[in-house]
Amino acid sequence: MRYYSLSSGKVNKGTDHDLSGECREGHTIGPVTVSKNNLFIKKGLRRYYIPYAEADRIFRRVRRLHANICCGDGDIEVEYLVIGVNGIEAMEVTLPGKKAARMLMDEIRQAAPGLDTAAPKKEDDDIADPDKADNDTGSEEEADR
Repeated sequence: MRYYSLSSGKVNKGTDHDLSGECREGHTIGPVTVSKNNLFIKKGLRRYYIPYAEADRIFRRVRRLHANICCGDGDIEVEYLVIGVNGIEAMEVTLPGKKAARMLMDEIRQAAPGLDTAAPKKEDDDIADPDKADNDTGSEEEADR
């Protein structure tokens, strides 16, 4: 089986036997296999791998999708595993559910204790915090009054 490197995007040549053995020994949850040295992802017909040392951050993302159901409207929560490499989000993998996502994150934390598994903090540049903003005296109209 061919394994594609997630960091370089190229086919791994020569060590496919080693990767196949390691992938078989790992624990599989949905499309993701956690092994002792690498994280394997099956997406479509390809199998990707990334060594824990090359990953900047691996975290879980939850998105709410609006759904029109026969009984009315509702939101469905979809779990994703996001893998960051070289400061960018290299891959986002859909996970089978909330319980599977929690189990997968626990497995990753055990396999790679030094890896950053926290989601990045949201930065809202559009919304200024009124407490941190400089208090201006007001607009020109208020100065005329």
